[in-house]
This record gives sequence, structure tokens and C-alpha cells, in this order.
Amino acid sequence: MGRFIYDSTLTVTLDDDLLGHLQAVIGAKFRLKQSFYFSWGYPANTGESRTMIWLTPAISVQFHYRTSRAPSLDRDRIAALLAEANSPNGLVLIIGA
Repeated sequence: MGRFIYDSTLTVTLDDDLLGHLQAVIGAKFRLKQSFYFSWGYPANTGESRTMIWLTPAISVQFHYRTSRAPSLDRDRIAALLAEANSPNGLVLIIGA
């Protein structure tokens, strides 16, 4: 499991494969100087809540991978995540579903 770190203050643990796809999407949006909402939640039976942040190129994000092997990226998955990031609700992930 890797870690996505937002503004050095918020850390989310994610599977390395998902983290790689997230990095590709965030990188693509930031290259275009685009900001967007990013939220994640957990299945209802876990008792965990949902978090939403505003991602903007002006705020530091970090991607820390558990392994040194780069994840294999799926273009269709990246395209689907980008389409969601471009929607009014932004990119929404359910972790552990």
C-alpha cells in the first residue's frame, strides 16, 4: 500500500496500482493548470467517513509507493478517472470496495 499526501498534512493509504493511476490523472490535470475536487470514502459497513479536497497545482501533493516497481497503467482506466475528475462532482473513490 502506498500513500497519497496532500499539502504535507493529509495522508491517504492506497493500493500502489490505484496510486499510479491517480498520479497519471492528477499530473494530466495539473499540466493543464486545472483544479478539481477529489474525494474518497469507504464502504458503509466500515464506519469510516468521506473526505473531499480541492486539488490545485498550487498545493503540494506527493505519491509514495510501497514498492520500487512502477505500476502498469491502463489507458481506459485513466480515461475514465479523467472523465470523472472533469465532472461537477470531481474524482470520487471508494477505498476498499
